[in-house]
Amino acid sequence: MTNEELWKAVLGEMELSLTKANFITWFRNTSILSKDKSAVVVSVPNGFIKEWLENKFNKRILQSIRNLTPEIREIKYLIGRPKIELVKQDISKMNLDTELEEKAGLDLDKDLDKATNLNRKYSFESFVVGSNNELAHAAASAVTKNLGRLYNPLFLYGGVGLGKTHLLQAIGHLKIEIKKYTTYPQKDSPPKLSKQSETKI
Repeated sequence: MTNEELWKAVLGEMELSLTKANFITWFRNTSILSKDKSAVVVSVPNGFIKEWLENKFNKRILQSIRNLTPEIREIKYLIGRPKIELVKQDISKMNLDTELEEKAGLDLDKDLDKATNLNRKYSFESFVVGSNNELAHAAASAVTKNLGRLYNPLFLYGGVGLGKTHLLQAIGHLKIEIKKYTTYPQKDSPPKLSKQSETKI
């Protein structure tokens, strides 16, 4: 059994006995760094988690490990990063510069409008409203109804992937559309009167 398989089994047992929040708090970014005949070294992200696992969960973790590998007698906790497996590739067969540049260029620029620097995909029509972003969507929509006056400046704060960039670019797209259809009176031409004002005269 590899270190990764052993730790996945341990995490599976721990997850069954803890709430999701507790499990994520104490076991996220942990892994087995090494294992010898009688000890396992577990990588933890910081000193607080190290101390908590040593004092609160050590017996349960050790029991779970010993169910699978009975020879283990001790767990050592080490602050560090989880071990990452490296994949060997023959670099001589890869044309990295041109391949990566072509892929990156195609992916990044295909939806980007060069004139405005806005991504065409980011519009109000394509935005998915959910419970985490409905207030931001409502504020952004309100901004577009009264550009430059309402919520000026507009601040959007939130986690990754909730639509901050999407909403800001959607506002930009709408502003450009409004500007395309806005006409300004000529310098020497008289102002046009509406039907209502014409009847009063």
